[in-house]
Amino acid sequence: MLPTILCIDDESETLKLRKELLEMYGFRVLTALSGAEGLRVLSQKQPVDLVLLDYVMPGVGGDRVAEELKRLYPSLSIIVMSGFPDVPSSLLNIVDGYIQKGRDPEAVIGTIMNVLERRR
Repeated sequence: MLPTILCIDDESETLKLRKELLEMYGFRVLTALSGAEGLRVLSQKQPVDLVLLDYVMPGVGGDRVAEELKRLYPSLSIIVMSGFPDVPSSLLNIVDGYIQKGRDPEAVIGTIMNVLERRR
């Protein structure tokens, strides 16, 4: 079975491009334009192996979304993407991986594969 990734990002064009990239690498991809929408997707019992989460979103930011995801789904793997060069301290003990936006596609896929591999 193909790994399923839930991408949560408030920028629809970014979300579309990320979905296309991940599908090119064989992933099944679900999308959400907000943390609340992402939680709804997960509550529908969709099998999700990993969440790729934008850090800066209007309203509820990625750090609060990550906290809620881990509270509700403790074994769920979460990777946060942000323009910041380092993992924000509010996420250090919550997320399983961090990707700085603007990285080449191979680096993004490599981080995802490493997190999924550690999960096994």
